[in-house]
Amino acid sequence: MYRLVAIDLDGTLLDTNKEISERNKTAIHMAKEKDVKIVICSGRVYSGARIYAKQLGIMDPIIACNGAIIRENIDGKVIYSDFMNTADCLRILNIFHENNIYFHVYAGETMLTERLDYNSQKYYERNKALPPKDRVEIDIVADMEKKLRELDGKVLKFVAVSDDSELLATVRKKLSVVETVDVTSSNYNNFEVVNKGVNKGKALERLAEVLKITPQEMIAVGDNENDIPMFDFAGLGIAMGNAEDCAKEAADYITASNTEDGVAKAIEKFVLG
Repeated sequence: MYRLVAIDLDGTLLDTNKEISERNKTAIHMAKEKDVKIVICSGRVYSGARIYAKQLGIMDPIIACNGAIIRENIDGKVIYSDFMNTADCLRILNIFHENNIYFHVYAGETMLTERLDYNSQKYYERNKALPPKDRVEIDIVADMEKKLRELDGKVLKFVAVSDDSELLATVRKKLSVVETVDVTSSNYNNFEVVNKGVNKGKALERLAEVLKITPQEMIAVGDNENDIPMFDFAGLGIAMGNAEDCAKEAADYITASNTEDGVAKAIEKFVLG
C-alpha cells in the first residue's frame, strides 16, 4: 500500500495555465482521505509551491528548490536545507556574466534577479493578483556580486533561462569546472545549479526518514530531468505523458499528460484502486 505521493508542479500537477484541474483536486482529496501524504516536490521556491498546497488543503511538508530545502507546510519550520557556499556562487555568477545569460537566484524565500524577465517577470505579474502573504518576494539587484557576498550561506539555487538552446548547452558545459555543484533541468529552456548531491530524490530520502515511510511505500510523479532522482528513490516512479524522454525512460509507468489529468489518473490507478 502506498502511503505517500510526491508530485512535481510545473508540467505535472499544473496544466499549461498553471492551474490544477478539478479531477486532479478530487483524486488528491480522496487520497488524503485514505491517509496518504501528498508532498509537493518542486523546483520552485517554498512560497511559490505553498500556494498550490493551500489550494489543495495539503498540510504535509513541501520539498522546494529542487530538493535544497524541506519545510513544514503548517508553520514553515525548516526540516532540512543545503545552502551553497559563497565561493561557488561567485564562480557561477562569473560564468553567467561572461556568457550574458539571464539567471535568477533563490536565497531563502527571495528571488534575486538583475532584471525582470522570464520567470521573474512571470512571478512579478502573478504577485499583483495575490495577497501579500502568498507573494514570491522579488529583489531586483544592481550589484549581484555584492549581494551574494552579503547573503553568505543563504543561497539555495541558481536558475539560468534562455530560448537559445545552444547558449544553454554552452554555459551548462562551462559549469562543469565547478566540481562542488550539480546541474539539472526542469524545463526545456532552463538549467538549475545546486550543491553537489542536492536533488529531489535525496530530499525525499530525508523526508522518508522523518516520516518513517519506506521507499516502497512512495510514488513519485514528474515530467523532467530533475524528477529522475525521485523516480530512482521511490518505489514507483511515474512520468507524465508530456514528460521529456529522459524522464519517461527512467520511470516505471507513464500516465496521461498534464492537460489530460495525468496525476489524477495515476492516483486513481495506484492509490484509489
